[in-house]
Amino acid sequence: MSELIATIDTSVLISLQSAELLGAVSVLFNKLLVPVSVRKELTDGGEKSSGALQAIDEFAIFERCDVYDQASVDFLLQARKQRKKGRDKGEAEAVIQAAQHPAQIVLTDDGLGREWAETHARECHGSIWICYELRRTGFLDELRVYFVRMLDLGRRLPLAGMNAYLEEFGEILISEQEYRDCLNKAR
Repeated sequence: MSELIATIDTSVLISLQSAELLGAVSVLFNKLLVPVSVRKELTDGGEKSSGALQAIDEFAIFERCDVYDQASVDFLLQARKQRKKGRDKGEAEAVIQAAQHPAQIVLTDDGLGREWAETHARECHGSIWICYELRRTGFLDELRVYFVRMLDLGRRLPLAGMNAYLEEFGEILISEQEYRDCLNKAR
């Protein structure tokens, strides 16, 4: 069986941190490449990102990835419709690093990052898919508690996607009201 390698962006790392699943990803992947900009975003995030930064330092699955084509990253950033300085760099680096390294998957919850991954012929998944895969492989006994943990800490995740996974396993769905209540509690 070949090694399963992915690049990962800030949004997924923060979501996994909030679900307390940073160590569990080793069940699914052999290596997760963490781009420079993602590490910077986590550092700039202060205390709320400390768990993710600690995991990158402590877990062998995480590998700092500093080598990528800056011109390709700049091209993606310049071509986007909404050019806000300092935004989307982590996603751009994750996609370019996946394309230039033996990474089959880009892990991002960001819509633009998903578009870029598709353009670069890379499979793309987000936080709720990781939880789903951990449940499907038997590592987790339930999904709902992890989805609610992420929501309670302000992670904006697709309700329809979460409920589709919950329904597949016969778990109680998350209502729109519960979804709003969780996000409001996080404010």
